[in-house]
Amino acid sequence: MNKTFQQLGIPAVLEEALGKQQIFMPTDIQEKMIPEMMAGGDVIARSETGSGKTLAYLLPIYANLDGSLRGTQAIILTPTHELASQVYKQAELLAESAGMANVGCALIIGSANIARQMDRLKTKPQIVVGSTGRILDLIQRRKIQAHLVKTIVLDEGDRLLEDGHIADVEAVIKTTLKDRQIVLLSASVDEETRRRAKRIMRDPSMAHAGQGALVPKGISHYYVLTTQREKFVELRKILAGERPVRAMVFINNPENIEVTVDKLCHHGIQADGIYGKSGKLERKNALDAFRSGKINVLVASDIGARGLDIPDVTHIINMDVPEEATFYLHRAGRSGRKGQSGVAITLVTPYERRWIHKYEKAWGLQFVQKEMSYGELIDSKKTKKDLDVGPRERKADRTNGAEEVKVVSAVKKTAKAKSLPKNEVQEEPMGFLAKKAKLKAQKEENRRKTPKK
Repeated sequence: MNKTFQQLGIPAVLEEALGKQQIFMPTDIQEKMIPEMMAGGDVIARSETGSGKTLAYLLPIYANLDGSLRGTQAIILTPTHELASQVYKQAELLAESAGMANVGCALIIGSANIARQMDRLKTKPQIVVGSTGRILDLIQRRKIQAHLVKTIVLDEGDRLLEDGHIADVEAVIKTTLKDRQIVLLSASVDEETRRRAKRIMRDPSMAHAGQGALVPKGISHYYVLTTQREKFVELRKILAGERPVRAMVFINNPENIEVTVDKLCHHGIQADGIYGKSGKLERKNALDAFRSGKINVLVASDIGARGLDIPDVTHIINMDVPEEATFYLHRAGRSGRKGQSGVAITLVTPYERRWIHKYEKAWGLQFVQKEMSYGELIDSKKTKKDLDVGPRERKADRTNGAEEVKVVSAVKKTAKAKSLPKNEVQEEPMGFLAKKAKLKAQKEENRRKTPKK
């Protein structure tokens, strides 16, 4: 039987605040993480997407805060601005529901106005959420008091410990005292992530939930065999046939997102996109429109696959095959959240089909080949031979087609000649010299036939 939040050490005021959000019992990962964090130890947590990891660390943070102490006591680092904004909103909602007016939270991300962020930090909020680079910058400017920090959370920690981020993460940690707590969590924690985590953590405990299932069980995994040039056509067919409530379309190259959105809108599909180069306001507007239902298709790169909690996403469509197995895990996890069902469809060329087998082995998934037929997604046995021909084949087809035109023309001429009367012969046009020679021959023939007088 699951324990209550109070039995896990969470104060009654926070448990009542959760009740206002219709949350009454802790999830598996919350039940395993909360006692470890309340004890003050370092934790590495892994659980499937949508399992409640954000509250699993926010609740102990709020429970351990010293409301009378002004200054940053907890730093939450995220790899994307979208995830930071989402965590910030959840933290603000929790504090508001619990009536903790004396607890402040600040969102610190790189795309926002730094002057306004400095003004916000003058109020000395106890919790800071944001991107590693901007937070490190403000620590170095002494706008964030790092010596008061008790807890550092690495949300989507596997991403934060990659080569492009780990140096800044270590720099942030070094500005804090040695007795601080570090918590790392993600849906995918591999051996390399654990190895790097040991460099910055002290004998961390492991909290795994979901019986090893990293992808929610309610998601059906399909793939559609097609050609590269037909992928957009297949996307339109799927959207028209499946009619998803909310669908996320993933593309590897962010530069292709705007083009794809324009094409979808041109065909009457309500769509928008989020990607790294878009402005903060544009990304926020796109996400708000997607959440509210003003648009039902959101096109994104892998930046949109990390930690975003958008309700009722029924379909995930990978126009491009994910570059890494973990990317597929996070993309598919945007649907099927909180026990709901979902569908993940990947469009693959014959060459890309090998990646499907890699995902099956890596995550223990089972993919089913499908195709769109008369507006329905049905089982398929289509092979490479059934697809449209490639460039070389198309060139050969064009050559063969030209030869066929010549043959048809010759046949038509023959048929026309055969349709003439027997005493008529179809003659080709003659030149001047040919006509003159023929006329001379006719005169000679007439002279020969005419008797002399």
